[in-house]
Amino acid sequence: MEKKDIKIVLLIFFVALILRIGFILTLDNSIDVWGDWWDELGWKLATGQGYWVNNPFNPEGQIFYAWRPPLFPLLLAGIYSTFGHSYLSAKIFLAILSSISCLLLFFVSRITFSSSKYAIISAFVYTFYPPAIFWTGYLAPVTCEIFLVLLVVLLLLIAERKRELLLFALSGLVVGLGVLTRSLFIIFIPVVFLWLICLHGIKFSFFTTALFALFCFLTVSPWIIRNYYIYGRFVLSSTEGGIVCYIANNPNSIKENSGCWDPTGKDLNLMAEISRMNELEVQKYFYKLAFEFIKENPLIYTKLVIDRFFRFWKITPHTFSGPGENYKNYHVIIAFLTNLPIFILALTGFLFSLKIWRNFVLYYLIVLMWSLPIILFFKTVIRYREPLMPFMIILAINGLKNLRKGKNVQ
Repeated sequence: MEKKDIKIVLLIFFVALILRIGFILTLDNSIDVWGDWWDELGWKLATGQGYWVNNPFNPEGQIFYAWRPPLFPLLLAGIYSTFGHSYLSAKIFLAILSSISCLLLFFVSRITFSSSKYAIISAFVYTFYPPAIFWTGYLAPVTCEIFLVLLVVLLLLIAERKRELLLFALSGLVVGLGVLTRSLFIIFIPVVFLWLICLHGIKFSFFTTALFALFCFLTVSPWIIRNYYIYGRFVLSSTEGGIVCYIANNPNSIKENSGCWDPTGKDLNLMAEISRMNELEVQKYFYKLAFEFIKENPLIYTKLVIDRFFRFWKITPHTFSGPGENYKNYHVIIAFLTNLPIFILALTGFLFSLKIWRNFVLYYLIVLMWSLPIILFFKTVIRYREPLMPFMIILAINGLKNLRKGKNVQ
């Protein structure tokens, strides 16, 4: 990397960090408005209380030991063990992680475009991208997911160029960390296989993906062994998937403005049914109800899937949701002004990229296979697509690059 590029990279990092910490300081950092068990689990680990939550469906029911994947609480536990139960310290850590993500996007883009110029533009766009700044202010794993996705992609791009098996193994390890953050990271195994087939054929792809998957599962194995010791069954990531699937696929989902219906505390018969179950039984039961509904109501299910597709790719957030309180009108305006040009240019960039599809096929596969399970089976909120937005920005920059080239030709 040239000396000029080093200065620009440092500038990107510090501008990103200043923006993120500046936003964090506008918040009330004495409280955790997000909740969702992350802070609770992190503090329990930091204070030696173990990794568990009270039964979310029945306060007097059996304790849940795998309700949330462990990596993000482990990170919080490390911060709390060092700085005390400080939400501000945890958020500053997220700000640093997000600022590093801007640098990762720079290096990913430079490989993609073979140009520092367009890599700098990509990184600066993400430096100022409002949701990337916004999520550093809340104790949710979104920022961690984005960082891990970009790190995996960078390692894969370098590994593929150098045909370096050690780097493929390392990228598998990072995907394992991703699975311990969110189970959806498992999609990287078929993504890598299909990507390598497109570039190198079946033999190299099979062996390399097997190595990649091996290191992924080695990373996850301590969590799997721990869960097997508790329940005597295989648990890859966490157990909340059943209720999330049922919320999105039940008789009341289509009637709700949010496109989902949470039975917790509302359907007393259902709550009575699961009150004596352990968490694996609860997970299995909710999945069973969801898939029975899908099977018996294909037309309603189709409507729900279409609805979830548009919700997933919605330009502005829903004002009835948000961390701690509903999103404000200014959130909607900022999102509209930011996402609309990115999405238009990304579509343009996608069409231009088809001419050199091998340079972009990894991004196609990630966007498709990350979004598809969510749209098909789970409740959809805009934050679930945030790990994909760096690749939408890459496509947008490709659109800008080609439009500019066409203008110069004229």
